[in-house]
Order: sequence, then C-alpha cells, then structure tokens
Amino acid sequence: MPDDARKIFQQNLKFLMNEKGISNTDICNRLSLPSATVSSWVTGKKYPRIDVMQRLADLFGVRLSTLTSEEGIKDLEDQRRLEALHQDPRLGLLFDRSRKMDSDDVDFMLKMSEKILRERDPE
Repeated sequence: MPDDARKIFQQNLKFLMNEKGISNTDICNRLSLPSATVSSWVTGKKYPRIDVMQRLADLFGVRLSTLTSEEGIKDLEDQRRLEALHQDPRLGLLFDRSRKMDSDDVDFMLKMSEKILRERDPE
C-alpha cells in the first residue's frame, strides 16, 4: 500500500475517532480486534484489509470513501452542511439548489439561512 494512501487513511481515521469520541480501545472492543492492530492504523504503520475497513466505516456511520479518499472528510462535511439546509422544510428550495453549488456557496447559503432564522426567532 502506498504511503500516501496509508497517511490519508490515518488522518481520516483520527478525525473520525476524535469527532465521534471513539478511542482505540472502543474500536478494539466493538470490532473484536487486537489493540496492536488498531494502534498500527492510528500511527500510520499499517493499512487494514478492505473488509475490516468497511466494518470501521459502518462503526463511524460513514461511507468507505470517507476513510480512504483525500476528499473523504471534506465530502462528509459538505454532506452535513446540505443536511443542515434540509432540516427546515422552508429551506427546501435552497437544499434543491445547493446540489448544484460548490462548497463555498453552500457555506454562504447555510450562514445566511441561519442568520435569517436567528433574526426571525431570537432566543
């Protein structure tokens, strides 16, 4: 496995572990894996088999590509921004349009919609 693929996997794994609050021990326990195996992934020394990688993706609730691709985490964040737009049915039109936008436009639309909702319904 090329070093860059292993490094991408390592970075994405660490990001997801941090985001979900899942430790090495949690992964070992939930997937019945030896601690040395999980540690070797987290340190970037080794790369898991594809079947184990799919189990990891399932554990984190993400697509396999989120763990393996350089754009994996960015794609995940873009998906979450689109879902945030979709949460309010009144913003459905924005959600439909956002599928054709780049991530900067989606960020702008999300910020604007949040501002509009805050101004309309101040706490």
